[in-house]
Amino acid sequence: MTKMTSEGLPAGFLEQLPNFKRISFAADSDGVGLLTLRRSDKLNAFDELMLREIRQVVWQANFNDKIKVLMIVGDGRAFCAGRDIMGLDYENNLSTAGYRAYVRANHEAFDDIEALEKPVIAVINGICAGGGVELAIACDFRIASEKAEFLLPENQLGVIPASGACSRMIQMIGIGRLKEMIMAVQPVDGVKAERIGLVNQVVPAGQLLDAAYAFARSLVSLAPQAVGMAKHIINTCQNVDTETGRLLERLGQSVLIRTQDNKEGMSAFKEKRRPKFNGN
Repeated sequence: MTKMTSEGLPAGFLEQLPNFKRISFAADSDGVGLLTLRRSDKLNAFDELMLREIRQVVWQANFNDKIKVLMIVGDGRAFCAGRDIMGLDYENNLSTAGYRAYVRANHEAFDDIEALEKPVIAVINGICAGGGVELAIACDFRIASEKAEFLLPENQLGVIPASGACSRMIQMIGIGRLKEMIMAVQPVDGVKAERIGLVNQVVPAGQLLDAAYAFARSLVSLAPQAVGMAKHIINTCQNVDTETGRLLERLGQSVLIRTQDNKEGMSAFKEKRRPKFNGN
């Protein structure tokens, strides 16, 4: 089992970013960063401050070579219940143009996660609703507890999920399943989420953090530039024709083939040993 500190962080963490009010962050000696949403009394619902703090961590992760993988978890019994409903009065009183600008800032927080050239794992322990689902699907991988529950309840408020659910999830789970979740407001438990492709792995609740760390550390051992390039090209290929996709693959490969990590990988293969990548 993963040992935890009194603050709820994995033991042995070396780097921490202090003074956050809505989240905590630390990174261990293996290169795994842990971003924890810390509004358990609100089921980790996010407000503008939490989104700004998430963006700060993701932005710094771009430039910190010690961080190889980022995991996002929720404190307490929820991953994230989406936007803090108490903040909707402010949103609803904005002008139409002002509202679009306001929501664009929210989109950019999730776009930052999607654009980070490092793997991001959503570790989903319980309730994952509304914008919490949209936060999770902006990540590259989702590992969920069998007790997790996914819900997009916006239609019950007379609106739609508008921060990525419609656009990101349609290729992930298909149009039929997406309509069930959005139009019919049908919940999805952890087991079904894995079956329909919403999560990559579902595990018993008591094994969630260990499973997430095991997967994260398997990613740490890979060549960083190759992982980052693969992420960009795969994400982009969702929205382009196949010929453009193949062009992107050629361009990406032409960069990677010149790296020291490629030379190391080839040498390790010939010598029948594990490669030691350094990101160059």
